[in-house]
Amino acid sequence: MKSNLAYVLTIFTLVIALPAAAQMAPPQPLQDDLYEWMAGEWEGTTESPMGKAADEMKVDWDLDHQFLNFHYKSKIGEGSTAMTYKGQGMMTVNPQTQEYVGYWFGSFRDISVGKGTRTGNKITMTWDGPTGSETRTMEKVAEDKWVMAFKGKGPDGSETTGATTLTRKMKKEKGAKKS
Repeated sequence: MKSNLAYVLTIFTLVIALPAAAQMAPPQPLQDDLYEWMAGEWEGTTESPMGKAADEMKVDWDLDHQFLNFHYKSKIGEGSTAMTYKGQGMMTVNPQTQEYVGYWFGSFRDISVGKGTRTGNKITMTWDGPTGSETRTMEKVAEDKWVMAFKGKGPDGSETTGATTLTRKMKKEKGAKKS
């Protein structure tokens, strides 16, 4: 009886499961020159209704080069009143629709889903989260600089705007002398 069951499972795998798995093969690694450019380590500042913040972000590829992974940290304010916000998100391009999509999780327990398009060196997305919808643009403005601008509604319903300007952290060359 065991050998018949093994035989049936082997036939099932060869005839049904393997062809189905082959049809569900993942797409080729995502090829997007703007996403490739974003990969790296960044630092900068944000200007928003909450004030000025110092920001750091690491961006790298994940899940077999299918998603761009963002790790973000922002320090808002100074001294004992300073507040830290951390966020992590992933972005990709939907292989069926070519729409840019993203998922964001923040240390304020905020969870947002974004969808949008790319025009040239700018990605424009609408993000839906706990305080409603927000439009964000991410634009390459120089070889080592990008600006992320946002416009949405605050918790009180008023319109809020702001922008983060990031500069690529330069890696030190091997053997370079410290000054």
